[in-house]
Amino acid sequence: MDFYLPGMIHIDGKTGKYPAISITGRRCFLGCLHCRGILLRDMLHVDSPEELVRTIKELERKGMIGALISGGCDREGRLPWDRFLPVIQSIETGLFLSAHAGLNVDKETAKKMKESPLSQVLIDAVFDGDTLREVYRLKEPDVVRRTVDNLFQYGPQVIPHVIAGIYWGKMKSEYETLNILVDYNPDLLVIVVIMPLNPAFSYPSIEEVLSLFREARKKFKKISLGCARPRGSYRHELERRLIEEGLVDRMALWSDTAIRAAEAKNEELRFHYTCCSVR
Repeated sequence: MDFYLPGMIHIDGKTGKYPAISITGRRCFLGCLHCRGILLRDMLHVDSPEELVRTIKELERKGMIGALISGGCDREGRLPWDRFLPVIQSIETGLFLSAHAGLNVDKETAKKMKESPLSQVLIDAVFDGDTLREVYRLKEPDVVRRTVDNLFQYGPQVIPHVIAGIYWGKMKSEYETLNILVDYNPDLLVIVVIMPLNPAFSYPSIEEVLSLFREARKKFKKISLGCARPRGSYRHELERRLIEEGLVDRMALWSDTAIRAAEAKNEELRFHYTCCSVR
């Protein structure tokens, strides 16, 4: 069992070595209702391509393993890759760089990502029109399916993320999403659970989430429980049962409960200080 500590989060005296960088600072003009830009607050903020280069060099000097380049989207679901990719392409670094692609990536941008030091891209795999219109506030929901096509065909390694309960905390199209993603044959599938950042959202029951993982286990080579899921007793029971049933190969932000469950199964425990997407 592989356990991951991303960002610069602390657990039991250990610290992650894979910080997230927002190339839009705290700004997100799309304002998806499940996040509303809250997730950008704790990232490192840069306002220019030159500042991004300086930040990456400083992280390398500090002994970081890598970094996730992320940020907020514009109204069409795009990150400002047109400004930042030319500089990213010229960076010489030993860091493992990944990017949260956003929701709208055209073919040419995907190709430029492939030609850059970005080793992988992460994408919220959401294809349901109601969810994309109501929660993500996208006017053209078909753009996400085109983005996934472009990234898998032209970009670097793609790590799709499925968000259980993304439709107002309810399970709606997650199984359909699995059926679509299986045709892309990703190296790794990450499943997360909606977090209660917005009081308008609930979250699915543990049994509903376990059922989704069971279905995913039938279809995908490797599965990870990513960073996001409700905290407290919910996360402890979910982590324990996922490990007991052998439904995950990786887990981000482990708890003592998860460690004990893995030890009870005589799993070999391996700890990594990066995003769970990093191989």
